Amino acid sequence: MAANTGSSRVAIPSFSGKGKLWIGLLVALMAAGIAAWGYQLTTGLIATGMRNVFSWGLYIMMFVLFVGLSAGGLIISSAPKFFHSHRYEGFARLGVLVSLACIIVAGLLILPDIGRPGRIYQFFTSPDFRSPMVWDFGIVLLYGLLNLWYLWLLTRRDLAARGSALALGFKDTEAGRERDRTLMFWTAAVALPTAVALHSVTGWIFATQVGRGDWFSPLVAPVFIAKALVSGLGLLLVVSVLADRYTNFEVDREELTSLGKILGIFLAFHVVYLLAAERLPHAWADHFEFWAIMSNFLIGDSVYFWLWTVVGGAVPLAMLALPTLRKRVSVIFTASVLAVVGTMFEGIRLVFTGYEVANIDSAPGISLGGEYTGITTDIWATAGSYTPTLVEIAVTLGIIAFGAFIVTLGLKYVPIQRVDAEPSYATDGGKQDQ
Repeated sequence: MAANTGSSRVAIPSFSGKGKLWIGLLVALMAAGIAAWGYQLTTGLIATGMRNVFSWGLYIMMFVLFVGLSAGGLIISSAPKFFHSHRYEGFARLGVLVSLACIIVAGLLILPDIGRPGRIYQFFTSPDFRSPMVWDFGIVLLYGLLNLWYLWLLTRRDLAARGSALALGFKDTEAGRERDRTLMFWTAAVALPTAVALHSVTGWIFATQVGRGDWFSPLVAPVFIAKALVSGLGLLLVVSVLADRYTNFEVDREELTSLGKILGIFLAFHVVYLLAAERLPHAWADHFEFWAIMSNFLIGDSVYFWLWTVVGGAVPLAMLALPTLRKRVSVIFTASVLAVVGTMFEGIRLVFTGYEVANIDSAPGISLGGEYTGITTDIWATAGSYTPTLVEIAVTLGIIAFGAFIVTLGLKYVPIQRVDAEPSYATDGGKQDQ
């Protein structure tokens, strides 16, 4: 959206034909999601594939993914400003916009999972601070507000210059610019630990489940932060390439290549080092012969393991490790997509490893709480299985479509790309060396 030099205001831009089709698709998915959620509310969680053995399903799997996507996006956008650098400046606003959309998606995914969303007020009226769920709910809410403030802070000067009502009366003055640079530094100083805390608390929800040995580990929170860095940067690169292709947003190719290299480093740390740190002690405890240890370490226990480590880890890492390939936008885009998809399947694997075996392994086990061939509800099991229903898929797609809708509107109506050129300043108010 270019500035109008002849007037203090600009006309509201409209969507092209393809843009209207895209908006129509998102609206249709959101409508289907609302209808599916309405059906779930009337019939109960029996409309989902979750049962007593598998009490977490697609909603929590996607919640974990989008919390990580949001945390990683904000970390990438805030770190340069905190360290007084204008590196990757062209990605800062887009990163915060994507982070905001992702945390909204994550927050909304909580509603269909709790079954009775009308009781959500109890998080405020009678919170149990011993529960990580309460801390997670609180930090998700705080994090969303922080993203909203940060996006407005980054864009309000351009909004004011264009006469937009979204500037909320802010005036573009030299004193205001100095104040904004200081505010950006301190906002980044708050955003970085908040983003780390966001996904760490989410990881601790799993890590504190004493009865589920596959989750009960001090490494869960660090692994979640590594996942956030991989998936958050991957999604930012995917959105930036798509925005460069289909909107007025322009990507700096040199910075894009540099961020692709950083994504490769994150992948190596997450998929290679942390995987070894997590699996090797378990393999060593179960076997004492060298080849038995290595086979237990290297051979995955499910298809989700391979989708994460190979499709979402080794393949994009190999693509980004070669300098000749890494300079191609198509390679960066493909590797980023694979990294996000791999992170998603890592979250799916995490839920399945925790719930496939019930923590009551003796007969009669746990009541499934569902009907069996229309005869009885008294079916018991010591192992569980889970397949999401069409209701769950429709609700999830509808919520994700709402996040995509937010990013689409942001790219259209918010100055995500800086249009002014000014001397390089440090974000704490001092001039940067040229």
